[in-house]
Amino acid sequence: MNQQNFMVSAETVEEVIDTVEITEIPLAPKWVQGLINLRGSVLTVVGLAELIDLAPIEKKMNILIMKDEDNRKGLLIDEVLKVVDIEQDQIQLGSTSDKKYYIGATTVAENVASIIEINQLIF
Repeated sequence: MNQQNFMVSAETVEEVIDTVEITEIPLAPKWVQGLINLRGSVLTVVGLAELIDLAPIEKKMNILIMKDEDNRKGLLIDEVLKVVDIEQDQIQLGSTSDKKYYIGATTVAENVASIIEINQLIF
């Protein structure tokens, strides 16, 4: 996303779907992209770039269906690059900053990825 890589815990992702038609919600915050119908369930879709104040992405190819107990929301991203396992000792913890969602960073295949706790922001 905007030449940056982000990681989220697989425990919070229910599934990954290709982008479907998103119905806009008038007067919604800029980070709320709209609503989708996923197999009969209506879900709010949040744009990751807009949520964490990055420039909006042009190529929005996937929606991560995020879960938190009984709640689900869509997270609009450009793409899932890969699913990897990382150990705690591979994470460089972030400094205490105003970005409550930022956990730290790690390197995967020579690319740095920021590890974020996105559920804190969308639920």
